[in-house]
Amino acid sequence: MRAFFIGLQFLTRIQLFRQTQWTEEDFGKSVSWFPLIGLIIGVLLALMYYILQPLHVPYLTAAMLVVGEFVITGAMHADGLMDTCDGLFSGRSRERMLEIMKDSCVGSFGLLAFVFLVLLKTCALAEAGDFLYPLLIAMPVVGRMNMVISICEYPYARPYGIGKAFSAYRSRHAVLIGFILMLLPAALFGMTYLILAGLGILTGLLLNHWIVKKIGGTTGDTYGCVTEVSELIMAIAFVILCRGNVWLM
Repeated sequence: MRAFFIGLQFLTRIQLFRQTQWTEEDFGKSVSWFPLIGLIIGVLLALMYYILQPLHVPYLTAAMLVVGEFVITGAMHADGLMDTCDGLFSGRSRERMLEIMKDSCVGSFGLLAFVFLVLLKTCALAEAGDFLYPLLIAMPVVGRMNMVISICEYPYARPYGIGKAFSAYRSRHAVLIGFILMLLPAALFGMTYLILAGLGILTGLLLNHWIVKKIGGTTGDTYGCVTEVSELIMAIAFVILCRGNVWLM
């Protein structure tokens, strides 16, 4: 369970046990647990929704859910989205793109990506109807499953970095374990969850393929980018399911 707690502390601001020193092996072993950590995030968001939903203020509730996820995760995935967009949309060489992504300063592409993410996700959550629980669970669980796939199935673009440690020391069965963990909520939410999960995974695969073509591999920043974009696509798809009367609970 040490690997789980290290992954929980790394991907969220939840600290059940104070851990200040991590080895690369610890990072790698935590990868298999990422979807379960996503489930914990989802449960916390569902609890927020349970408290706020009776107030019948959909846009305020949606905004609080978006902010709540940022608070729980420390907005680390949003930071990855901004850095990735700054680099990949810069029109520079592969080497220069990687340098831009490593720069802590946020550029115009990154800022625009963050603004669009917040606006679109807030609108989607507000317009999706009165039963958001399948989506609130699916987004963080499938988003973290996409991180597992990014780490295990694609080359790392740099010779060093946290992402390199994840890739080098992860379990050989990390994708299989993560996939099993990702499917657990389907027992409660049925086909709706499976459709969202399928769309989320497809989004992650397509986005990773495009990223690898641009910079030759993935990075820690692109992990966050894939997570945020796949969550957004699932939110938009959920609106289509609800507004299009394609309710498959």
